[in-house]
Amino acid sequence: MFQPIDPDRPLGGRYKVISQLGAGGFGQTFLAEDLHLPGNPRCVVKQLQPQVKDPTSLQIARRLFDTEAQALYKLGNHDQIPRLLAHFEQDQEFYLAQELIEGEPLSEEMTGQPWPEVRVIALLRDTLTALTFVHQQNVIHRDIKPSNLIRRKFDSKIVLIDFGAVKQASTVLVNPETGPTQTISIGTHGYMPNEQLGGNPRFCSDIYALGKLAIQALTGVPPKLLHEDPHTCEILWRDRAPHVSPDLADIIDRMVRYDFRARYPTASQTLSDLERLPILTDESVVPPVQQAIAEAPVGTQSSQEADIPTATAPTLAADELLGKPAAAQPTESLLPRPVSRPAASPAPLPAVALAVPTLSSGLPSTVIHSILTRIQTLRPLPVVAGAGAVILIFLAGRTFTAPRAEQAVSNSPVPSAAAESPASSDDPQAQVTALLTEGDRLRQANQYQPALDQYDQAIALNADNAEAHWGRCYSLVYMQQVDLGIDACNQALAIQPEYPEALWLKGYALDQKQQHTESLKLYEQAIALKPDFAQAWSNKGTALLLLGETQKAIEAFDRATELDPDLAEAWNNRGAALWSLRRFDEAVDSIDRAIEIRPDYQDALSLREQMRQQLGR
Repeated sequence: MFQPIDPDRPLGGRYKVISQLGAGGFGQTFLAEDLHLPGNPRCVVKQLQPQVKDPTSLQIARRLFDTEAQALYKLGNHDQIPRLLAHFEQDQEFYLAQELIEGEPLSEEMTGQPWPEVRVIALLRDTLTALTFVHQQNVIHRDIKPSNLIRRKFDSKIVLIDFGAVKQASTVLVNPETGPTQTISIGTHGYMPNEQLGGNPRFCSDIYALGKLAIQALTGVPPKLLHEDPHTCEILWRDRAPHVSPDLADIIDRMVRYDFRARYPTASQTLSDLERLPILTDESVVPPVQQAIAEAPVGTQSSQEADIPTATAPTLAADELLGKPAAAQPTESLLPRPVSRPAASPAPLPAVALAVPTLSSGLPSTVIHSILTRIQTLRPLPVVAGAGAVILIFLAGRTFTAPRAEQAVSNSPVPSAAAESPASSDDPQAQVTALLTEGDRLRQANQYQPALDQYDQAIALNADNAEAHWGRCYSLVYMQQVDLGIDACNQALAIQPEYPEALWLKGYALDQKQQHTESLKLYEQAIALKPDFAQAWSNKGTALLLLGETQKAIEAFDRATELDPDLAEAWNNRGAALWSLRRFDEAVDSIDRAIEIRPDYQDALSLREQMRQQLGR
């Protein structure tokens, strides 16, 4: 049994426990505050209890724990691995203090529905990138499973957490005369290969676990429910995933070979083969499994495992091209601009970038997955060179542009520059108008919480004001409180069902949750009400791309650019879609048009440079 934690006694004299995040057979995980740093930043503290108590055995376990902790310090140099802040012992129990990563465990995305192939490729590439670094440090993770892969909230990258080596050090069984004699197997049944069950994990044991996870994603079937060939013990899964290409299936089959000698030996070799996947043509992709990205409690943990939360970051990563020109991804969709009352002309909000894991190879289907996941400040990702002639393109920041002022639907009078402040008028309608004006001003200045306060006050005075609910929805979505934002949009639509901006904004919010079929319906409703709604056409194009309808997406982008020839995001995404169909000249022209409109458009400039390298012009 673990020692009870006294909340009034900081762990290690430094970390004040706020709450328990999880508990399992090997430890407990706590959310804590670091009392030694200004502002008392939050972190995660994991408690591990040695399985031995006699002084000699405890000393051996202590030495092993310290050795493994030193390895974790080095691993934390990688962006997709949480930093180890400290390790210490208290009351003969071991503790790790680690960087807090805000995000959702991948287990939240594993809903039992098959994922499209492109989404699994993105997951494998993202995870293998981090795992390659781990193996290069001569470390085996030992417990790859959905709950130990965190999709970081701010950029959607996969972060590896809960390395098994430290737990292994705390569970070693010791002979006082000869030293360590046996260890309890660390890992999770279903994902753990036989050699690891026998206490002899290898680098390829991590590959096996990741392959099992990929099969689970592609089939929707948990590993324990998959059948094996009675003669070879190989996993039988292809019949459950007919949408998977033979090339990807071959890679996964090698990842999960029963005999470890037949597997990929390391993550880097697996990643190399993944990045050499041949270009596929216009495949039909199953809509992505819904990914809930609403504001989640800090450090979501499995109730069964004491996992340490970590995270990844969403900047829209661009697609990759293999060898000759392949499929690029659309880089931007349209995020609602602030809506004001008619005749008001607020400056457009800064673009908001969304991000997803980068994908390998030039699959047209890679276009489909990597667009709408989470909100973040626009940040381009670097170009990374792969093996041989492989060149990876990262198209950062699929930004969303907001509706223009004249797109508002309110019939309320336009407030003058000398409009009275809420406090200076006894007229409730004038107070509401002034509150909305101030809310819009704050929202346009990216001050979303103060803006939200203004909208809430307006709603308190007039609960039937659809614009106030719209502004509330917009602010909440920007604050990454997507579910609450959807509720606010629903309120606006309940008051004013034919509100194209509200339909559009709700569609954008649903895209954050990867409910692209539902978002597409809302964009189409908005367009039906407002046929010249260029931004809605552009977002429709993005949703169609995410659903694998590349040609229809191009048609939507064409309509968006016809309605607004200066909509750079639509031109850029159109270029990426054309590139995915190998219509290279048209793709280049479209990207060039985006750059002509916005010469400092880094996403388009980055993509254009990659195209230049691929085409030689």
